[in-house]
Amino acid sequence: MTHHRLKMGTPESKAKYHNVAKDTLYDYRPTLDKDVVSTTKHISDAEDRLGQQMMQVRSDPICSSSGCGQFAHPTPPAGPPMDYPVPSYGADPDMAGTLNSLNISEKMNNHKLIMGTPESKAKYHVVSKDTLYNYSPALDKDVITTNKNIADAEDTLGKQMIQIESDPICSSAGCGGQYAHPTPPAGPPMDYPVPSYGKDPDMVGTLNSLSISEKMNNHKLIMGTPESKAKWHIVAKDTLYDYHPALDKDVITTNRNIDAAEDLLGK
Repeated sequence: MTHHRLKMGTPESKAKYHNVAKDTLYDYRPTLDKDVVSTTKHISDAEDRLGQQMMQVRSDPICSSSGCGQFAHPTPPAGPPMDYPVPSYGADPDMAGTLNSLNISEKMNNHKLIMGTPESKAKYHVVSKDTLYNYSPALDKDVITTNKNIADAEDTLGKQMIQIESDPICSSAGCGGQYAHPTPPAGPPMDYPVPSYGKDPDMVGTLNSLSISEKMNNHKLIMGTPESKAKWHIVAKDTLYDYHPALDKDVITTNRNIDAAEDLLGK
């Protein structure tokens, strides 16, 4: 059927089907290099000390040679319904009213409102937005040096050298005449007589409730007297804590040196 004579074991067949790879005797357990031996020993010692394995000795992921089918993620559940028909009940009444108002306004002003077209965008284009301004530019080297020198001088002299408050233009005699503020207008009426209609009903009810509560609890509520203030006095408020103390000179110097280093290194 195949017109072929099977020959095996003859010198010719052995030469024809000779496996050249078998001519080399591979050493499948070679002597390990000194560094490899030391590294392996160190790993083993560390595993013994830590009580856990530090080298991966298993396949990751655990799959067969045919793939990872057995560990495939489950099919996700179907999402919410999509592309279903929605009945149309016409335009929204608010939108219809807005469009009607716009139509009336256009007729009243004899003007057609056009928005979103290339022509309208070009007409109302804000040119200043074409330039991206840098509102926090990096300071010039001379400015940084000047600021540092000012800060050093202020620390040494203990006073502020840059004016940060308003400086009115006044003579040496003061600011009394030419720059005096105008007399403010008279305020609302004050100290006028007010008729008395007796106690407020809410206050009367509150006082009555307080009297009933005192009788029920056999206790008289006393507030605002020297005795009650002494009884309920909060001792912690006797100490005025300074939450913003003046910094020590060494701290000020350290902060200045940190700023100088940051300016010099740029970080």
